[in-house]
Amino acid sequence: MLQSDMKTIRNITRFTYEFTSFQGWRVTLCRNQVHFTRYFSDKQYGGEQAALEAALATRNHVLACLRDYPGEPEKAFELCREEQQQTCYPRGLRPRKNALAES
Repeated sequence: MLQSDMKTIRNITRFTYEFTSFQGWRVTLCRNQVHFTRYFSDKQYGGEQAALEAALATRNHVLACLRDYPGEPEKAFELCREEQQQTCYPRGLRPRKNALAES
């Protein structure tokens, strides 16, 4: 499902700007004025379709977390962010645990 044949996908936006280096997808969810945003670069994921699939998977995971913690979006989003931090680094390149706590 590429941009040309794509209908609106809830909570996911396509970014393609002529004068910037970023092209990809953005997932944004908001509950009770608490926001969760994550970007998926075509370059990082190897293409537009792969970046979209990663964005869809993340959106679905965050929505599942929100269902697990109804009325507590802060907790749901924080759990998703922690999981994201643990899985977004290639093996062997993860920051030390105390470095994460300091930031």
